[in-house]
Amino acid sequence: MLTVAKLKDSRGGKPYAQPLKVKVCAVGNIQNYQIDSGEKKECVTVGMGDATDAIKGTLYDTSKLKTLTGDSTVILMNYIFKNEGEPAIVITKNTKVLKTGTMEVPQDILEKGKRIANPPPAVTRPIKAVKTSPVKSLVSVKGRVVSEDMTKTVKVKGVDVNVKSVALKDETDSIKVSLWRNLSDSSIVGKYLSITNVVVTSFNEEISVSTTSKSILEECEPPVSQIHGSAIAFEKTELNISLLMNVHDEYATYEVPICMIAAALDCNTEDIETELQNNLPLQCSFILKDSTVEEIISITKSS
Repeated sequence: MLTVAKLKDSRGGKPYAQPLKVKVCAVGNIQNYQIDSGEKKECVTVGMGDATDAIKGTLYDTSKLKTLTGDSTVILMNYIFKNEGEPAIVITKNTKVLKTGTMEVPQDILEKGKRIANPPPAVTRPIKAVKTSPVKSLVSVKGRVVSEDMTKTVKVKGVDVNVKSVALKDETDSIKVSLWRNLSDSSIVGKYLSITNVVVTSFNEEISVSTTSKSILEECEPPVSQIHGSAIAFEKTELNISLLMNVHDEYATYEVPICMIAAALDCNTEDIETELQNNLPLQCSFILKDSTVEEIISITKSS
């Protein structure tokens, strides 16, 4: 009988009547897409394998999911094999998916099949690094949404699609993110988010990122970090002091609660502006959560 390894050695591009026995390693999430006519379609990535290797399956007939369940063993007939780039078996409504006896598959091949069905997200990179990443590369980002535009409707292949632009900020920089389709639905200003599998784009020499069909948007806890630098200027708001810091010759502002910095400087909150003006620059070590100071480790006058 045909094996996955032998199939991968063939040229592909045509329907195969020769049966292929495989074990389903894992089934990915249903992906929605639109064809040129505007008709909505669904497909699913399935990781499959036998004793020789694992392979990607692209399922366009989701009614067959009741047979292609995780850990099931099946025989495929009248499938299409594509060997352009990543080898893949295309399963259409004309493909026969038949139940059969269980087949043992080595653990390393099972794991490979699972990664094919549910690949790990692109590496999360600081926003400053994203801005120097190659256009069209796939990355993941984290940051706080500091502003958002109104949702717009644009034409994509003649079909109305919703999109919303937001500004995402982390401790290194900020960037525009275009949230497409269902990801544009809710208001997220002020939330700290993880957005996976966004594509780097460039328009009018501005680098931004856009969500893809593989993007997942989730609220998460902002990271905790420590910085040491020189506070050189400030602005007082109702509850905080916004300190402009020089950290290794890079400048950023950090929010410090007025009561916290007043206690560190041993002064009354009413006198904090005068105290800062008389003592800047200050050498500061802070524990940060996002861009807000959670704890003052030390704060001293510059010598």
